[in-house]
Amino acid sequence: MKAGEKFFLLTPKGTEELRSQTPKLDVIARGILSLIEQGTTVAESILQRSKFTRDEVIEGLRVLLSNGFISTSTSEGTVQAPPVSTPAVSVADSVSERLRLKPGISPSQARFVLSNFCLDQFGTNGQDLADVVGFCTDVASLQLALDNIRTEVKKLFPERRAALVACVREINETDF
Repeated sequence: MKAGEKFFLLTPKGTEELRSQTPKLDVIARGILSLIEQGTTVAESILQRSKFTRDEVIEGLRVLLSNGFISTSTSEGTVQAPPVSTPAVSVADSVSERLRLKPGISPSQARFVLSNFCLDQFGTNGQDLADVVGFCTDVASLQLALDNIRTEVKKLFPERRAALVACVREINETDF
């Protein structure tokens, strides 16, 4: 797995679903959960190894993400707390930390705008982020994707924070 590559993780809810004697999910979603449990965690690998069509897998991943059976992460691992000697957070950092999507936004418009942002700002390296955004079906999953994008911008291109803020403003101006 490449550094910074996005992947899927089973949540406790997803693990419980796989162990359940009375499944709540359809065969496709359970198959995807099983692949993730077995270590196939990158979207492209799941698409290749699944016996279902691409559209069925993408829809299954959307359902699993939006219902909390899986989550996304990056190959860098967990975010560690900063050391105690870290200087105070700047105003630019605090603005970036507060990027929130409004509850009434249009998910399809947000997916479009965030995907374009990823590809425009990161080039081909933004394809993984754009793919994760494409799996989002509701505001909650889009917020998680936005948090991942914000982290990447902060880490790799801090000078592009203003463009991300403008992107979020544009999304928040849309109505569902």
